[in-house]
Amino acid sequence: MSYTNVELVRHHLVATFPTQEKVYDQPVIPESDYVTFFNGPVESSSVTVKSIHSNTPTRATITLDNEKTSLASLPLVRGSVVVASDSSLGTVYAENVDYIIDYVLGDLTIKEGGGLTTGQSVTVWYQSYFVYTLGNDYQLDGNRGRLKRLSGGEIASGETVYLDYAPVYQSFNEEILAKAVLEANGLIESAVDPDGQFGADPVLQACATYRALEIICRASAARELSSLRGEDRTALAWIKLAETYAERSEQLLSSFRPPFDGPTPPVHS
Repeated sequence: MSYTNVELVRHHLVATFPTQEKVYDQPVIPESDYVTFFNGPVESSSVTVKSIHSNTPTRATITLDNEKTSLASLPLVRGSVVVASDSSLGTVYAENVDYIIDYVLGDLTIKEGGGLTTGQSVTVWYQSYFVYTLGNDYQLDGNRGRLKRLSGGEIASGETVYLDYAPVYQSFNEEILAKAVLEANGLIESAVDPDGQFGADPVLQACATYRALEIICRASAARELSSLRGEDRTALAWIKLAETYAERSEQLLSSFRPPFDGPTPPVHS
């Protein structure tokens, strides 16, 4: 029996669903054959492959701008920035209290209410990444979320590199929607309507739609957990949505279940 369909389910797939965050600093060891870093497609233009070529921080004296002050033209290593009043570390300022660092662009911004002011001269220490070149140092397969190092490039055998990239989420394709609808219709039919007595009941239609959405959410959570990113916040959001849809479906479905005829308490004569 068909209670819901792909169009009804797709209607609920709106922007309130969890979105993909950009991934930063994911460690990968490239090989001469492709190595998967994300189980799915990624936006090729968003991929940065980088590594640390020196453990010695760069030291510089800079004058703080009223907006952003550039420290380096390369991405910075997270947690490596130290800002002090002078090279003797007379006063050491605190990140996110006195200043904010954009580790991707290599910029420092004075934080309002902190201890730094526009025009102030400070000494900074930082480490920057070396950024590898696509086509010279590595080859990227964005459709499958994988890369390989190229012989003759700068990436050494066994070297750990760090990746920034933006996943492309494609869980809501026609095949997945159709399978979820088919499974949801089957579950509703076997649960309360094996004889097809209710037909195209609008409440059962909603039950099946919510059940299909639950299936999609759980599949999306599984995909997140297997994405090799080591990040489960988005997966937990999908699971929470799945539980919400399951609860909605069960509430509506309860009215179609027969009442439970349990034992009755004894009656005193």
